[in-house]
Amino acid sequence: MASVLELAKKINKTYKDDKLAITADITPKYTRVATGAFGFDYPLQGGLPEGRIVTFAGLFHSGKTTAACLAVAAYQRKYPDKTCVYIDMEHSLDLQFQARMTGMQLDKMVYMSPTTLTGEQVLDTILEFQQSDDIGIIVLDSIPALLPAQALENDMTKDPGMRGTIAKPLHRFLIAMSGLVAQKQNIFIMVNQVRVAGMTFTGAPIYAEPGGQGPQYYSSVKVRFGTRTFIKGDKNDASDGEGADGFRLKFVITKNKCGNVARGGGFMSFSYDKGLMWLEDLIEIASKFDFIKKNGSYCTLINLETGEAYNDEEGKPLKGYLKDLKAYIYEHPAFQNEYIAMLNKFISGDDTSYGDILDAREKAEIKEQEESVEAHNSGAVISDGTN
Repeated sequence: MASVLELAKKINKTYKDDKLAITADITPKYTRVATGAFGFDYPLQGGLPEGRIVTFAGLFHSGKTTAACLAVAAYQRKYPDKTCVYIDMEHSLDLQFQARMTGMQLDKMVYMSPTTLTGEQVLDTILEFQQSDDIGIIVLDSIPALLPAQALENDMTKDPGMRGTIAKPLHRFLIAMSGLVAQKQNIFIMVNQVRVAGMTFTGAPIYAEPGGQGPQYYSSVKVRFGTRTFIKGDKNDASDGEGADGFRLKFVITKNKCGNVARGGGFMSFSYDKGLMWLEDLIEIASKFDFIKKNGSYCTLINLETGEAYNDEEGKPLKGYLKDLKAYIYEHPAFQNEYIAMLNKFISGDDTSYGDILDAREKAEIKEQEESVEAHNSGAVISDGTN
C-alpha cells in the first residue's frame, strides 16, 4: 500500500497541480494589493489579499461603494493589463465622482447595470467573467439588490416566502467562486448592506445583513464600515456635511483569514477637490504609531528597517514640523515611493503591537452593530419592542 506522501504526489500528478497536496510546513504567503490609503492598508497588513473573496458591509452612506472603487483603482495601477468589472445592481453609481475621488480609470473597466436580469443570471454572468484570462477585481454592488427569478415571476400581491430569497443560489455561487478566484488570483468584492431588523426590549436596534450565511462563510476578509463623518478645515469628525471640504470613512476589520484582526480598523479621508487624501492620512497614522518620531513640535522621518533618520539630498536628517515633512514627501516623488514601499513592507510583517487606529468609542459602536448582525443571522430571537 502506498504511503500518504506517495498518494499526495499521485493526486498532484493526476490533476496536474503540484500545489494541490503539499506538506503543511509550507507557509502560504499572500500577495496583496495596496490601496494607497495607508489607513486602509495598515489594518489589512499591507492591502487586500489576492485570490480571495472580500465583503464590504455597513449601513447606508457609510462608504462601502467608495472603498470598492478605491480597490478597483489600486488593482488597475498594479495590473494595468487586467480588466476590472463593476456590477451596479442598485443603478446608482456616480462613475465620474468615484473616478475623481479614487483615481479609478473608467476606460479600463467594464461597467454593468443590469435591469432585466434575475439574481441567478447575474451570478452566472460573474462566473463567466471569472473565466476570462485578463480578469481583475470584480465588484458586486450589492447583494440585497439581487432579485431571484421566483420573486420576479410573482406579482406584488404574492409572497414567495423563503424560496423567494437569493440566499441559496448565492451560497452555491460562492462555493464555485471561491475556488475560481483562488485559481485566477484576482479579487471578488461583495458589497452588503446592514439593516435594522428589529429592536431589543431596551430599544436598541438589532442589525442584520441580507444574503444568508454564504457571504459570512466564504469571505476571507470582511470590512465593517461605520458612520461617515465630514471634514471641515482641521476638523475631520463633523456630522453635518453642509459646507464640508471632504469626508472620512471609518471601518473595522471583523474577519481576516489572511492575517489577524489585532489592528482592528482604520479610516480613509477624501477631499472633494483632490480625491483620496493619502498623504494626510499617512502622516496622521505614521505619527500616531511613532513611525514618525516626535520631539515636542518637531518630528523626524524614520527608516523603520534601520531605525535611523532619513536624510535629504544634502545629507541632513529629515526633521521639521509635520506640515514641512508632508510637503517634502509630496514634492519628492522618488523619496515618496521609497518611503511608502518601506512602510508597506513593514506593516505587512507579523508585528501587531501597534494597536488600533480607531479609538475605543468608535470601535465599540461598530462592534455592537456587528455582534447584532451575528446574533440575528444565527437565529437568535429578536423583539421588535411590542408585546
